[in-house]
Amino acid sequence: MARDEGKVWLVNYALPGEVVEAEPRGKQGGVSVANATRVIEASPHRVEARCPYFGACGGCQWQHADYAHQLELKRQVVEEAWARVGLRLPPDTPVLGMDDPWRYRIRGEFEAVPGAEGWRFGFHRLRSHQVLPIGTCDIHDLRIEQALPAFAQAANDLHLANLQNLLLTVEPSGRGLLWRMRHRGKEPDWPRDEFARRVGELLPDQVLLDEAMSLEFWDMSFRVRSDTFVQTNYQQMLVLYKTALDMIAAGAEEHVLDLYAGIGTISVAIARTAAGVTAVEENPRAVQLGRLNARINSARVEYLPGKVETVLRQVRMGRHQAAILDPPWAGCEPAALAELLRLGPDRLVYVSCEPSTHARDLIGLVRGGYRVRRAAIVDMFPQTYHIETVALLERGAG
Repeated sequence: MARDEGKVWLVNYALPGEVVEAEPRGKQGGVSVANATRVIEASPHRVEARCPYFGACGGCQWQHADYAHQLELKRQVVEEAWARVGLRLPPDTPVLGMDDPWRYRIRGEFEAVPGAEGWRFGFHRLRSHQVLPIGTCDIHDLRIEQALPAFAQAANDLHLANLQNLLLTVEPSGRGLLWRMRHRGKEPDWPRDEFARRVGELLPDQVLLDEAMSLEFWDMSFRVRSDTFVQTNYQQMLVLYKTALDMIAAGAEEHVLDLYAGIGTISVAIARTAAGVTAVEENPRAVQLGRLNARINSARVEYLPGKVETVLRQVRMGRHQAAILDPPWAGCEPAALAELLRLGPDRLVYVSCEPSTHARDLIGLVRGGYRVRRAAIVDMFPQTYHIETVALLERGAG
C-alpha cells in the first residue's frame, strides 16, 4: 500500500519499503490500484520469481518475496485483521509453513482458450477476464502440469468446440487423475468416451477417473468427487487437521459438531477419539459422500443436511461439548453464530481462509461469552496472498 498526497494506492508486485515505478490499473473496492513496472530500490526480501508467467498470470501474487518473508507478511495480515475488530492475536501463534513451498496443489481449475494452434489451458490474468495460456505451473503437482497438453491435444484431435474449463485432481498416493470438462452453455452431445481414451493414450502413466478418486491419510480412506470440496494442498492439509484436532481435543465421552463438514474428512478424524460427531453440510453431493466416507471408515458420524443456520435450530442444547467450523471465505451468517451461541459448546475451533471475516466472526463469539485461547496460521497457499487461520475459543474462560 502506498500513499501519494493523501491518496491510497494498492501496488501489485511491490514489497514493503521498496521504491518502485508503477502503472495505474483502475480501482478495486473504490481504492486505486497500480502494478509495479520497475524496481528502483529493492527490498532485501525480493527474489527472482520462479515462474515465467509471474506478473501476467493472476494465480500467484508473492513469488517476488522470499518464502520466510511471505510467512512474516501473512502473520502481519492476520494481526492487522484481528486488531481492526479489537482482538489481539496470541503472541505465541505459530506460522506453519512448508519445507518446500512448490508443487503443492493436487487440484487445479484451468480456463480453456482457443488459439491459432488450437485449444490451450491457462489462468485469468490478474483482475481480468482475459485468459493467459500456460505451459508450466510450479505450484501444481507435476502430474497436473503434464496432463494439460494431453487434454489440449485430445480436444484438438477431436475438434471439440465451446470448451470453458478443465478441473483436474490427482490422488496424492495413487495414479488416479480425476477430471471434469465444462462447456459454455448447455453441455453438448460430445464424444466423451473417445476423448477420455485419447487422453489416456497420451498419459499412459496415469489412470483417468471420471466419477471419484481416493484420498488417504492417517489410515483413513475417503472418496472425493470433482463437484465436492477438497483441500488443494495435501501436505498442509495434514498440518491443518492436526492443528485443529489438537485444539479440539475431543474426549471419549464427548460429542462434537462439525459445521460446513463437506465430505467428512475432519468429522471422521474427530470420531476416532470422540463419542460421536454430528456433521452439518448443505451440498447434497458432499452429504452423500460424507455418509459413504463414514461407512468406509466405520466412524460414528451422523449427517444433518442443510444450511448451518437452519439445521442448528433443530439441535438440542447440551448434547455437544465441542464444535469445529470451517465456513467458506465469506464466513458465517449471523444466524449461524447466534445458534452456535445458543447451543454454547465448551470449546469452538474456527478454521478460516479469510482473515477479515474470521476476525469479524471471532469478535462476535467473544462478545457472546467466548475467549480466544490459541491460534495458528497454516500456510496452505505459498506464493499467494491467501491465508488459513485456526483459532480455539473456550466458553466462559477467564
